Amino acid sequence: MFHWLKGNAYTMIATMNDTAITLNNSAAVYFADTRWTLVGLDEENKLLAIKPVSKNEYDLHLYPMEDLHKVSVGTGYARISNKAMMSAISSLLEMPLDSIKFLASWDEKEKMLIVDLNNIFRG
Repeated sequence: MFHWLKGNAYTMIATMNDTAITLNNSAAVYFADTRWTLVGLDEENKLLAIKPVSKNEYDLHLYPMEDLHKVSVGTGYARISNKAMMSAISSLLEMPLDSIKFLASWDEKEKMLIVDLNNIFRG
């Protein structure tokens, strides 16, 4: 019986370094029409959530401005830069973030990207 290996063409990956989270094209598509996100950390389960904030939600001030993170979307990627946020993630993982890749998945019910900080991508 064959065990099929995960490819990376459609795999959602979040690459982390000491200043930013960069999402590959597969993950970035969910942020194509947004400029702001919420970023949440589940320290117990070592999960990171990135939730797009729509223009309407932003205009209605549904979330406190200090909770919003700007997302820069380019061709084939999206990036959220925040050194303090990355320092908190590095502390939680007890390791430096030096272009480490983590697997991510889209939660359709909650409409957010979940990055599994327990699952380093080695593809």
